[in-house]
Amino acid sequence: MTADPDLGQALERVRATTGTREGDATLVRRLAVAGAQVELEAGRGRREAIEALFAAMDSDGFDLDLEEIDRLNAPPSSV
Repeated sequence: MTADPDLGQALERVRATTGTREGDATLVRRLAVAGAQVELEAGRGRREAIEALFAAMDSDGFDLDLEEIDRLNAPPSSV
């Protein structure tokens, strides 16, 4: 499991910080499960933020000139 030096060092840092005595496989499993939960929650948070932004835009909460934004983002024309 720790044939990967980066993984081995990461596990040792976790052990030094937390004082855990879990074996490599147990620790990796626990960290993977916790990390997956964090990623899922972050994804939900991003989706909620996007939905809130679109809702605000739909209710005229933002005064955006999308044509002007497109014009500003367009590459310079070669005249």
